[in-house]
Amino acid sequence: MAKPDEAVRQLRGRVEDDRRKLDRRVELSIAAGADLRLAQLARAFDLDAVARNAVLCCAGAELDAQISRLFAFMQNDATKRRPSFALLARLLVPEAADPVGVRALFGPACALHAHCLLEPGAAADGLFSLAEARLAPGITDFLIGAERLPAAVAEAAEPVRADAVIDDLAYHCQHRAILEQLLLLRRAEGKLPLSYISGPHGAGARLIAESLAKVIGKRLVVVDAAKVPGAEGRAEDFARTLAREARLRDCVVMIEDAETALRDADRETPRTTPLEIVVDALDGGDVIVSGAIPAAELRHRMRTRAHGFELAYPTVSERIEIWQRRLPSRAAARLLPDIQALAAKFNFTPGQVARTIALAEMVASRDVDGEPCLNGSDLHARCRDEAESGLHQFCQKIIPRYGWDDIVLPADTRQQLQEVCRWVKHRSQVYERWGFGAKLACGKGLAILFSGASGTGKTMSAEVVARDLELDLFRVDLSRIVSKYIGETERNLSRIFSQTSSGNCVLFFDEADALFGKRTEVKDAHDRYANIEINYLLAEMDRYEGIIIIATNMKGNLDQAFIRRFSHVLEYPLPDERLREVIWRKAFPNESPLGSDVDFAFLAQKFNLPGGSIRNIALSSAFLASEEGQKITMEHVIRATKREHQKIGRVCSKSDFGQYYAMVREAERA
Repeated sequence: MAKPDEAVRQLRGRVEDDRRKLDRRVELSIAAGADLRLAQLARAFDLDAVARNAVLCCAGAELDAQISRLFAFMQNDATKRRPSFALLARLLVPEAADPVGVRALFGPACALHAHCLLEPGAAADGLFSLAEARLAPGITDFLIGAERLPAAVAEAAEPVRADAVIDDLAYHCQHRAILEQLLLLRRAEGKLPLSYISGPHGAGARLIAESLAKVIGKRLVVVDAAKVPGAEGRAEDFARTLAREARLRDCVVMIEDAETALRDADRETPRTTPLEIVVDALDGGDVIVSGAIPAAELRHRMRTRAHGFELAYPTVSERIEIWQRRLPSRAAARLLPDIQALAAKFNFTPGQVARTIALAEMVASRDVDGEPCLNGSDLHARCRDEAESGLHQFCQKIIPRYGWDDIVLPADTRQQLQEVCRWVKHRSQVYERWGFGAKLACGKGLAILFSGASGTGKTMSAEVVARDLELDLFRVDLSRIVSKYIGETERNLSRIFSQTSSGNCVLFFDEADALFGKRTEVKDAHDRYANIEINYLLAEMDRYEGIIIIATNMKGNLDQAFIRRFSHVLEYPLPDERLREVIWRKAFPNESPLGSDVDFAFLAQKFNLPGGSIRNIALSSAFLASEEGQKITMEHVIRATKREHQKIGRVCSKSDFGQYYAMVREAERA
């Protein structure tokens, strides 16, 4: 029978032999592509045998009740079911089991702590060596094969299968070029330097990231920048955990919608933004950031250098191809005229087209084979829904009620309004097929100024334009836009312009003097920031490619730089007598019971009123007649005109009301 010391030596020898055999099997399994999580963790963080075995002990305590009872027995305490650092040292490196050796093995400087793999429990009597050794949240789940991310990052980040392929769409030529440049950068530097892809939402930045991950044989984790914790301490915890998971899972990290995490970054404060904290923590890995703001603006806000790439909106011909490829083949052939109209009207990215088709298929009826029966009207309705998303926070949607037959304008003003509609209808031909767009670096949008007194038809004209072009009309609510906080007005405007840039709707600024006023001499900080706001609007108007209508009662109050940027300036004078008579006649619907004594010629001659006031009078007279159960007579119109004069501060003189002045006096006595 072997002596005890000999038995121990033999047992240790067998253990070492088994360890060498196991290590060899692990190497062969990894070479064969097996998913060995412990080996992956050790390789990712360059863990030595001691650290790897410490991870095994901590995981065993969490997963196996028998092992946890064994740890409690070894520590002579039934409540200590996880190993302390002192116990780990005694088990793994007996010669370093003293307090100094324990701290050297498992203290803050060790790899397990540096890479956030351990989370020590409370230390008994404040001694580090007696603290419980616990794996950080998510590590045990990873070791047993779970794909979900730890709760600390799961709300903002998700793993994505990197199996996308950049297809042969004409629009995707820029995607292939960006992918090639990213691969060249990665080969030159050994890793991908911080890269930023700017472009509209749905343009395909994620497609590039997925393709890159697939080419280099990595996974992809996508982070929603809007959900990154804003508090500094929480942002740092999030960043450390994300960096650990990206390294552990060998992932490319993509951070989407960067602008949402940088809303406060341009304020004059030294605070580091959450996005900067995350990017700094990911240094050394493959990181791609995407967003709608230009690369230069991102570099300024983040105070960092990033390689910038840009995705443009697809052209009309590219949008037609995208619609055809995304729709089922039979539907695409049948709906070709509708596709051409939608592509010309809605400046959508591939992502927006895909969402629109998915929504249309959800609500469409099904044929005998269960396939959705799509039609042009359904697709058009869903396109409008997609274009309107997010606008209602700052804008009021107006349903256009008026057409060309309803509005009464001077001949020149009416002709200019028709020219506006022609510009919109033919701009794709002029800018793209005739090549004028290549001559314009900016200013491809349509900015129109309506100037005139209140009630002369400015809002009505905006409705006429929107109805003629079959576009949605959104009136900007200035009370929700203008803010006393520095930079907030610009951010609100930026959200509106980015939302409307793809929808090809009409953006209507009514009573816009508060936003588009003149720049002033800088005397204090208030003047400086007011001028910055105007400068921002000027730059945004240059970049914007949609339709903006600005209405003002006081054209002289607008900054001259805005006047230069308007493609059309329409003056709305008070109507002359001839036009007033037409307005009076149109103010009463055909269905209204109009008395034969109503003298439109007299009303037009005597009362120099704008169209808005005339419509108010017609409506008031209708209510007066309805209350008395009569037709609308001249007496009702005169009484309503008296009230309108009082409202606008005019004296009801006999020279104005002529032979009907007695009705005014009688109404006053009553």
